[in-house]
Amino acid sequence: MADLLSLGVSDSHEAGVALVRGNRVLAALNEERLTRKKMAAGLPTRSLERIWEIAGVRPEEVQAVGLAGFASSGEATPTNTDFSNDAGVKLLSQRSAELIDSVPGLRRIQASNPASKLYRAALRISGRGRRAAIRHTLDAVGVRAPLLVFDHHAAHVASAYYTGGDPDALILTNDSFGDGLCSTVAVGDSRTNRFRILQTNSFFNSLGSYYNVVTRYCGFPKIHHAGKTTGLAAFGDPEKTLPIFRELIGWDSARGRYQNRGRLFQNCAAEVDTRLRGHSREDAAAGIQRRCEEILCAMVEHFVRRTGRRCVLVAGGIHANVRVNQCIAGLQDVERLYVFPSMGDGGLALGAAFLAATGDGPVAFQPSLLEHVYLGPAYAESEMLAAVEGHGLSCERVSDSPAVIARLLAEGRIVGRFDGRMEYGPRALGNRSILYPATRSDVNGWLNQRLGRTEFMPFAPVLRAADAPQFLSSHSRVTEHSEQFMTTTCSVTTRCRREAPAVVHVDGTARPQVLRRETNPDLFAVLDRYHHLTGLSVLVNTSFNMHEEPIVCSPEDAVRAFVQSGIDAVAMGPFILRQPGSRRVP
Repeated sequence: MADLLSLGVSDSHEAGVALVRGNRVLAALNEERLTRKKMAAGLPTRSLERIWEIAGVRPEEVQAVGLAGFASSGEATPTNTDFSNDAGVKLLSQRSAELIDSVPGLRRIQASNPASKLYRAALRISGRGRRAAIRHTLDAVGVRAPLLVFDHHAAHVASAYYTGGDPDALILTNDSFGDGLCSTVAVGDSRTNRFRILQTNSFFNSLGSYYNVVTRYCGFPKIHHAGKTTGLAAFGDPEKTLPIFRELIGWDSARGRYQNRGRLFQNCAAEVDTRLRGHSREDAAAGIQRRCEEILCAMVEHFVRRTGRRCVLVAGGIHANVRVNQCIAGLQDVERLYVFPSMGDGGLALGAAFLAATGDGPVAFQPSLLEHVYLGPAYAESEMLAAVEGHGLSCERVSDSPAVIARLLAEGRIVGRFDGRMEYGPRALGNRSILYPATRSDVNGWLNQRLGRTEFMPFAPVLRAADAPQFLSSHSRVTEHSEQFMTTTCSVTTRCRREAPAVVHVDGTARPQVLRRETNPDLFAVLDRYHHLTGLSVLVNTSFNMHEEPIVCSPEDAVRAFVQSGIDAVAMGPFILRQPGSRRVP
């Protein structure tokens, strides 16, 4: 069982693949990094071509394949906050639901449990053609193992459970929708190393859909812009719009689930627009953010009391909301919170791989704690040099890259770091990052301008684990593992405000990467040497990419972003690439 090699596949938005051998993750990759199209959906054909080299295995060695989701809309998957795809097309199921929703007498029937079960059964039947296409694609790359299909939310649960390190944990998933659901609650069992579903919630009650509607109201068209709504919320007054969202999104304290008292999809968007008329986007963002915090904290409290499980594992797109995660971590009865680092649909393939790997025996492999997410491709020095020369540029080889990076940073330079295996998930964690001193509060404006971004949130900090208590006042054992992956915010200390204002949001929080030496020795060495030169402990860590592009994957991506952005230098493996006459100030 422990040696079973399994492949996971997802063709949802953020499509991707993952390879596991028992409870060990060998490689994980999302299609967007290769196609350079953010949130790429559909068959992850390029990822299926690359994953073998990354993992060091052959396709014919795979013993089981897990497909995430009984149904996926492929290229039609909604990527916009009006529930359409990039071509402006909505799913037939969405249009049908909106039509039924517009008839008051039918609305209640549509949202009932029998209707939800019927809808989910129809999804299983409708997905047969898709499964045949995926089987054909697998055969083409040499994978002959049987194809097993798993529920969307079961894959989310598995991604958190088998990487969370506690076989008896409480697991919650929350997102917009997948396979007809928006939420699942489960508990693990250390006797079998499997989980058991306690409760599900129909997508008609989706909290994530409401968050996307408000994101659209705030002027952000893409689903992946929901993080901007989270940041914007700190500038608003939640009390001005919170009554609206409490009326639209109810809480059933007896069953521990949230309920949609409003409309669906476009009908919901129209209703919210009407209710919010005259309110600022800041106040709208603050209201939906506060309601999400209220509901999800109540949900965790309910199931912690009901199950007695105090280790909480979470996944699903809503848990990309770092402020929600901080609020959950602050609950009195939560002893540990683990946020799966690729919490959105980008993590489904890994969950499906785990489910396939568990087999059908009475006991599965034991969950283990995910120590790092450097699970993507690495590149040879020859490929780095080819990318540099292909742009007509030159670079220098250095013997101690961390020392050179630290010196450049101490001089006030902006440095891109491209090294080792690419990170898995939505956060750049040092191997595909842009680094800069955190001492200037105005860096957000001018550095984002260079990168073509429209962000208004502060940058995230990277700091050594030993320094965390001095800069993060809410740093604790509850979230110390998740803090490695930038999946939660922390309240900051006075010292952090003074020495690292660039990473402090208006609400007094930061979204940290707390780094241990063994996780990334070379990045840790940069922090060590920067501290030796300056006496400072915190650096800005922002993703290495241009606006609306995925994080860079290849040397070619990195050099192109370097040229377009005009950042001062890129440290690419042992090479340093500098802008001619690079300057210290913007």
